Amino acid sequence: MTKTIFIFLLLVSLSLNAQINSKLQKIISDLPASTNVAISILNAKNGEIILEKNSAIPMIPASNTKLFTTATALYLMGKEHLFDTRLLTDDEEISNGIINGNIYIKGFGNSTFTTNDLDTLIIKLKEYGIKTITGNIVGDDSYFDKLYTRDDWIIDERANVKLPPVSALVINKNQYVITLNSKDQYGTKLKYSIRPDANFIDVEMNAKVTKFRAYPRITSSFNNNRLLVKVNGGLRKRNRSSSYVVNIDNPPLYFALLLKEKLENNGIKVLGNPQVGKTPENFEEIASQGIKIGELISLINKNSNNYLAECLFKSLGAYYSGEEGNSFYATQAVLSTFVEDNVIDDQTAVVDGSGISRFNTITTGSISRLLYKVYKDQIYYEDFYKSLSIYGVDGTLKDRSSNLFLTGNFKGKTGTLNGVTAISGYLTTKSNTNYIVSIIMEFKEKGASFHKNIEDKILI
Repeated sequence: MTKTIFIFLLLVSLSLNAQINSKLQKIISDLPASTNVAISILNAKNGEIILEKNSAIPMIPASNTKLFTTATALYLMGKEHLFDTRLLTDDEEISNGIINGNIYIKGFGNSTFTTNDLDTLIIKLKEYGIKTITGNIVGDDSYFDKLYTRDDWIIDERANVKLPPVSALVINKNQYVITLNSKDQYGTKLKYSIRPDANFIDVEMNAKVTKFRAYPRITSSFNNNRLLVKVNGGLRKRNRSSSYVVNIDNPPLYFALLLKEKLENNGIKVLGNPQVGKTPENFEEIASQGIKIGELISLINKNSNNYLAECLFKSLGAYYSGEEGNSFYATQAVLSTFVEDNVIDDQTAVVDGSGISRFNTITTGSISRLLYKVYKDQIYYEDFYKSLSIYGVDGTLKDRSSNLFLTGNFKGKTGTLNGVTAISGYLTTKSNTNYIVSIIMEFKEKGASFHKNIEDKILI
């Protein structure tokens, strides 16, 4: 009897798989011959392969790379890990409202730190009754290397994805905003404002109001602890202002300058100067501000935030190696975390945390095995699952509402580069069966929208 039931269930399973395969072949027959497609579908309950097509062929994963970055963070660092920014001093005996020494502001990959967070740290400092700091204000970003940008992000992609400097010490994503106003008469210089404003910023305004279409060219550089912002070009006369985000080329110095100014604005006298350096071995922690790993990976996966992903990637390298965080150590962290579980295969190459680089290669089989491993993990699954975008509801899948059934029934991660589209995640069917799906397509014609529509048809 048991044998008969087993054979019956096996036949049902084979029949179902055959139906899915037939449906899939019909859908992908609409793809151009030049499109490369790879698909892996698993039964989430037991990991059984329901369907696979080219699942062992390495593909460009685009932002599906973030699945490996964020999953590695959970498994390597643990769900309670905190990415923080710390206010420290080398004065081990603070007394009489005086810090006889330096203040260090050290970053540990807290890529979400803002001016408001800095204000909170200063409030905590004032609770000590501090009135004077005799030493310097030191920006310390030594937790990562000094390679703030990546040369291997190819030129045509970088034009679409301009990341701020990736550093261990971050404030406002290492950017400032300059707003230009061209309401005045033709030929007059543009009016401007900067956010956050600071006394150490000098603006050389050469851009003027024009009759015809024109664009401002904005550059900035540090000299003698001053940030010189140059604005050239022009802007067509109009009644509304235009805002531009500018990257900061020396994040730790900018942070130290801003901290010194804010301390003084809060009535704390600073006798030393802002500078870049390293925190000594002996120090006292005054205050810290951070973000938990679950919250961070949700910001990364739901909205596919490239900058936060790259900062996390280097954090993985630092945590894994115990050395300065860099891309090499980060790659080793990802590969070593999953190699023993047969998640990673020989075709896998992970060179960044966001998926911007086309040197990343991952198979859909590897992605689906990763998702299955996390699905079966009672410790990390909830945080990971919550970080994914919900079809038709939020994140990068919010506008993918062409099919009502998929709305709320698929949670996953999208990926898009020029000529690449990907989607991977967890699908609940009409029969309440849970599947793990990974799809990657590399295309040369018909565009991203057409291929994303094919993805949706496969998911249905």
